[in-house]
Amino acid sequence: MKRRAAFTLIELLVVISIIAVLMAILMPGLQRVREQARFMSCRSNLRQYAVVQRMYADDHDGGIPYSHHWLFAAGTTNCWWHDPTKNLDQHPELAGACWEYLKDYPKVHVCPTFNMVAKAMGCAACMGTGNPVVPQFGYTMNSYLNGPAWTTSNVPAQYQLSIKSTKNENQVNRPAQTFYFSEENTWRTPGINNSSINDTNLRSTPDCRTDSFGTFHKVPLSNRDHGVVNASFVDGHVEEVSAWPGGNTWQLAWPGEKPAPVW
Repeated sequence: MKRRAAFTLIELLVVISIIAVLMAILMPGLQRVREQARFMSCRSNLRQYAVVQRMYADDHDGGIPYSHHWLFAAGTTNCWWHDPTKNLDQHPELAGACWEYLKDYPKVHVCPTFNMVAKAMGCAACMGTGNPVVPQFGYTMNSYLNGPAWTTSNVPAQYQLSIKSTKNENQVNRPAQTFYFSEENTWRTPGINNSSINDTNLRSTPDCRTDSFGTFHKVPLSNRDHGVVNASFVDGHVEEVSAWPGGNTWQLAWPGEKPAPVW
């Protein structure tokens, strides 16, 4: 009588070892593919935001919404981006200038990677509020486009008037080099900002004392300070941007002549 063939213990261990090696080789690649998919989803969100920019401008003779009120009519403080009592789907009475264009696109307000990173890192500016870090929006507007940056960033007097009067797209000198919406980190990033997302504005300065582009795409969480994000621009295009080297956000925030001034 023939004995039934079977794997020996050594053969099973060899197969398991081979599978483990293959998984070790394939997993990083799979993670990169997943992150690339999330990155492209974020880019798609910002393309929708770029459409909203255009719709608002078309309805307001090229106008730019006040950057503190584009999403919430009263502006935002204390991290409304994850405050469940400020959810605009449930509280439309709080809505700002752009919400009428955005309300029909509920899935474009939070990048999938931002959602993961925010939950992992928490909110540096909002500790103690008691609100769970469940993002409701994750994109912020350039505060130098019809915003209060001229009063809050120690801008020298010779630049204040031009910033204060930038309320229309035709006043932006280089629309393809001036961002409109982008992403911020939920934590303070050494070397490029001393702040984190806590409202709907992204207010950069030459000395990196305030806000910067986020740094969480295309890198593992362990290297979260050195990635990239997407941004939409005044001319409507969307591209990858980086906060590095040394606070590069400022160069793309300034709506006047380039290069941006330094003070």
